[in-house]
Amino acid sequence: MSEDQDTSKDGFIVPAPFDSLSPGDCILQSIEGVQFKAVRQILALASPMMADMFALPQAESQKVPREETSDHLPIIPMQEDAETIHNLLVLLYPTSLLGTLGVQATIKLVKAYDKYLIPKDRLLLSVVALYNTKSALEASPIELYRMAWELEMMEEAKIASRYMHGIPFKDLHAALPLEPLEKLLDLRRRREEELDSLIAVAGLRSRMCSSHGGGDYPLFNEIVALKAKVRQSIQVPYPEEGASASLFFGLTQGYPPTHPQSGDSSYNYSRRCSCFNDGNLDYMSPNLVSALQKFPQCI
Repeated sequence: MSEDQDTSKDGFIVPAPFDSLSPGDCILQSIEGVQFKAVRQILALASPMMADMFALPQAESQKVPREETSDHLPIIPMQEDAETIHNLLVLLYPTSLLGTLGVQATIKLVKAYDKYLIPKDRLLLSVVALYNTKSALEASPIELYRMAWELEMMEEAKIASRYMHGIPFKDLHAALPLEPLEKLLDLRRRREEELDSLIAVAGLRSRMCSSHGGGDYPLFNEIVALKAKVRQSIQVPYPEEGASASLFFGLTQGYPPTHPQSGDSSYNYSRRCSCFNDGNLDYMSPNLVSALQKFPQCI
């Protein structure tokens, strides 16, 4: 450990310029008791709430002696944890740079900004990086979607909404305010309404043989089965990337076209006919990609 770092009892390392050797005229104490030395003028300029707090007279019980000096610094008890206070100070200090934050750390930091009425301009530069991180979006889509709405980052909300197609409604209802929830429900409605635009790419009637494509009943059954498969295929955030028509639709040569090629012992393969018997089915992929690019994918 370097000389310009303090380590708390629970192992949190307080780095410069917030450790005991750094310049400062107050101490911010986390809920765990970790102490950060800070400059009141910086905090007051950033937060009108802190400015008002510093204007109040400090009681003697809130003062502790500075290490190895006779000076006394006011202790300001905070309700935030040490990680959040550290991240907050890093963003407020003009010479500090904040590293990559996780989703939960960012959420706590946003709450602290709201609590202390701090302008979020510099915070947003750190937050936006999460929406370029696939792993974060896959792991915490609801949290990132809600945070984007709270921060009025609508482009980022659109990105997060792509990762929420398969989340059950009850989970969305429990986690989201009304307006962002309504936007997601509207997206799901539009996607269901536009499902036929994707089904049309498969061209079932024209690619089924005369025995099976001529009647409405088998064609209707295949459309129902195909829609179920397509609903699964469009759960991913970017289905147009590397889209393969045969995998997307689950189509195989022979009737019925949506039946799996293997794994079902009850299927009589002697009934295979000329349905979709026109070679590699991925010749439809360019048309599929074009249709997916027009398909509703985000709010």
